[in-house]
Amino acid sequence: MRLILASLVIAFSSACAAMAQSNREDINPQETPPQETPAGAALSTLFSPTKAPPRKTMGLLQRSFLDLADQGDAELEVAIVVDGTDSMATELAGVRSSIHQMLDDLRRYRQNDVRAALVIYRDAASPSGECSIPLARFTSDEQEIAKAVESLVPESGAPFFHELPDLGLHTALTQLPWTEDPRVQHWIMLFGDAPPYAEGFADTAHPSAHRRYGTELLVALATQKNIRVNCILCTSSRDVVEPYDKAIDETRGFMNTLASNTDGLMLDLSYPEIRTALIDAGKQPEVGLAQIEPITAIDLAAAQRIDGTQVAMTKPVSLAILPHSPLSSMTFNPQSEAVQVSTALRHRFSQLPGVRLVSPLDIERQLRRLRSDGIPVDQSLRGLAGRLGVDYVVWGSVEPNSARVQTAAYRRSDGSRIVEISFDGDRGKLVNVLLTAASKELGAGDEAFSTLSSRMKSLSLDNTLNQPLANDVSTSREILAAMEALEQSLALEAGDTASVALLEQANTSLKAALTADGKNALAHWLAANVAYNQATRLFKLGQKEAAETLMREMKSSLRRAIRERSDVDVPSFVTEIEADYALLVDRNTAKAIEKYKELTSEDMPLQSQLRGHWMLAGIYAGDWSVGDSVTDPKLARQHIVQILANWPDSPEATLLKQWLRWNDSLEQTEFNYLPRMNAELADVTEA
Repeated sequence: MRLILASLVIAFSSACAAMAQSNREDINPQETPPQETPAGAALSTLFSPTKAPPRKTMGLLQRSFLDLADQGDAELEVAIVVDGTDSMATELAGVRSSIHQMLDDLRRYRQNDVRAALVIYRDAASPSGECSIPLARFTSDEQEIAKAVESLVPESGAPFFHELPDLGLHTALTQLPWTEDPRVQHWIMLFGDAPPYAEGFADTAHPSAHRRYGTELLVALATQKNIRVNCILCTSSRDVVEPYDKAIDETRGFMNTLASNTDGLMLDLSYPEIRTALIDAGKQPEVGLAQIEPITAIDLAAAQRIDGTQVAMTKPVSLAILPHSPLSSMTFNPQSEAVQVSTALRHRFSQLPGVRLVSPLDIERQLRRLRSDGIPVDQSLRGLAGRLGVDYVVWGSVEPNSARVQTAAYRRSDGSRIVEISFDGDRGKLVNVLLTAASKELGAGDEAFSTLSSRMKSLSLDNTLNQPLANDVSTSREILAAMEALEQSLALEAGDTASVALLEQANTSLKAALTADGKNALAHWLAANVAYNQATRLFKLGQKEAAETLMREMKSSLRRAIRERSDVDVPSFVTEIEADYALLVDRNTAKAIEKYKELTSEDMPLQSQLRGHWMLAGIYAGDWSVGDSVTDPKLARQHIVQILANWPDSPEATLLKQWLRWNDSLEQTEFNYLPRMNAELADVTEA
């Protein structure tokens, strides 16, 4: 079982599956920091792979803004067209504070070839004019852009909610010096909270209040010049709630037409779910980035250890270990005894080299799909093995009102039971008993499973795997409950409501276990894992002091684990404790590197190897505040390639693909920067 300190450190709550039209959550510009306004949060996150909310959170979007940034290495000209009226006061503050972050993020995709211009439009008959161009040329000069951005000051105009986005767009399309070179990409980023006047609208009392340019003309001009129009529908100030809501359909229709007909995107900040997701994402602290060389499918193929040209890796035996309860009513509650049996089996199997284990979350998902597909219960076991792609399923039952466990291994090919045991004792001994029985009973056709027993004996792990998890049964059960809750939490998006609850559940179980057995190294190490993952979530939400308190608890737990490690008989587990202690408490980077390298050895369990590569990738990328003398992007890249090549379905590989923007069609990375997510937290010292 994988218990990874610092594995899934970013992601965001999937806040909105359905976009119900808003109960407006208005924002007071005097109370809200600029970086926490919806428009400011959008600019600072949409083009950052480490901060952008997941696609499903963005509800109405058919594509991601990151997809736009990925489109080639061409130079980019961006015209920022902004509504400068009083109703945009809060959003203008956010735009002012975040434009530079957006441009910096875009430059990382395009070797710094990103240039910006700025157009401001207002109401009809505005005192300082209906439209102005503070930055009339496309430039990458930071000082020039900053000076232009200072002019984003709200101003009132005519007494109508409708404004002049059509004039602002037409000005940007016709008066800015767009480069005619077809190799240069062109964007407009339109920020506004109101629609233009309807075509044909007239008011004799206010003759200036009329439509300047039709939507078809604007689309035609953008198409002719190959300009993509991206629209951000912003929120308004509190005093215009009623007209904002009355006009919202017009605003959406106008912006959607512009975006959809110019191959652009629209972001609708009128939805509270989207605003919440963006603002939460925007609260994350900025992190450093380490640039690495692009990674391609050729690199991954070269790193796959599958033939005699490289050191051969023992062919993994893949297992799905199910909760020991009926398939028709199977539970995954960590407190369930039936679940704890599977946890114990997974924990012990994970210590054998050459074993690949399926996560409980994957098992639960596939079991749900089998049920929804109407697969009969008597066929579910074989079907589950096939869908999970495993060699064997381990499953059984717990006798009611008894500690006795029946467990068995089932062959994927035909679903037949190949070995079975009945056992009454500490759950930590189950694997030893099962594999000992397998070595005696199995014959031809089941060599894969029977070889696990040989590996156990050849590495002298048979006695180790026979050791209890704790001094008494009740403490063992608390530890197993914590293991299960932690593993399930790590399989979910960080910050997900269920993930948060599972971490707290693990914390409660560990407190009970350590109250009974304060010298249990495993329990202390698990407590360090829980505290770290809780700290990173709070840190991403901007709750720095609470996060630092948890980091101190994490380091205290590691100190206890290192003191008690002499009672641990599993070499890979001891090495992980020593590596984490060296890196995070002792701050001895050289020793940490040595220990993590030990974990990548071929005779280590697969999950330990993965853990070693993961931590070394971060260290060599300059994460964990290790210093420039250790940073080596080439070595970081080597460990990333190992993960992507040999553990492609792991959560670590999924996260790396998200950060590096892996393109499945082109089979290569497109954002070649690795975030230093843990640098600031690593520096927290114990009180």
